[in-house]
Amino acid sequence: MEFVILMTFMMLIFAVTFVVIQQKTIDIRNQQTQRQAEALANVIQNEAYMAELVHYGYRKCFWIPEFINGEEYTIEIKDDKDLVIQYKDKTYFSFLNITKGVISLDSMYNGYHTTTKNSSGIFIDPGRNC
Repeated sequence: MEFVILMTFMMLIFAVTFVVIQQKTIDIRNQQTQRQAEALANVIQNEAYMAELVHYGYRKCFWIPEFINGEEYTIEIKDDKDLVIQYKDKTYFSFLNITKGVISLDSMYNGYHTTTKNSSGIFIDPGRNC
């Protein structure tokens, strides 16, 4: 009887420890995913900012990864100013600090993209010809 009580107590301690470790692992993974979403937003912001600073006719290719920390995601630019990255059940917002021109985005797919600037504004398009 003492053995059964001792084993039950040990199994309870093991289960609680396992749950705590699992929760910490999930929290760390979520933080990594959040940091990678921020880094991706920074890349897009920097590309748009660079295009704003240079002359008309500017063209540059950049890469958007297929996954963020192993998670699928979507990117949208709303109202030419708000960058929205959605993954899992979370949304990351960032503000594109563009003062001259507008950003036009047909759709943001994974892979190469081309940033161009002309008299109509700044455009980010899938870069099939990079």
